[in-house]
Amino acid sequence: MGISASGEPDQMVISLGARRASVVDDELTASFAPGRTILESVHTKSSRDALRPVRAVVEIVRHAGGLMPRALLGGAFTPSECEADLLIEVQTSGEDSTGTPSCRSRLWTPLIPGLPDEFAQPVVDGFIRRPLPAGRIVVDRAAFDPVESSPLAFELAAELLAIVLHSSSMGRGVERSTRAAIEAWP
Repeated sequence: MGISASGEPDQMVISLGARRASVVDDELTASFAPGRTILESVHTKSSRDALRPVRAVVEIVRHAGGLMPRALLGGAFTPSECEADLLIEVQTSGEDSTGTPSCRSRLWTPLIPGLPDEFAQPVVDGFIRRPLPAGRIVVDRAAFDPVESSPLAFELAAELLAIVLHSSSMGRGVERSTRAAIEAWP
């Protein structure tokens, strides 16, 4: 992933039946003013591979019956060679779950920029379940749908983001690991 010839961030969209995900380097329309920050430290392993700092944004949609849980989440990972912990920093937009749908979606209709407090702990849980190597992850991009978003959608998005960031930081392609993660969704 990188910048395309048109100057736009590279993107990847994967569709597996009723499950869809997009991965892009960044999405500035998902920026929001942070209301509060949740910090969690997880003991993890240092990587034996040389890792580089990376940024990515993932968006997911799962068609389930009449529901379409969706979430957009992004952030930056900075590896550390001298630490044994992963610091997870999740910025939220507060309790308000209203706003104007101005965040670009590659999978459906525009989303509302921000991460309401109700989705913050599921994001942390997703990163704990798929821990990155030692370093720091800062979640500073997010967007939601006031009807279709759910805690589970944000937890799955966080897991997928962790997988994408880890693969990218090692300089590997992300498509294979992204497909495997999507196939494993409940």
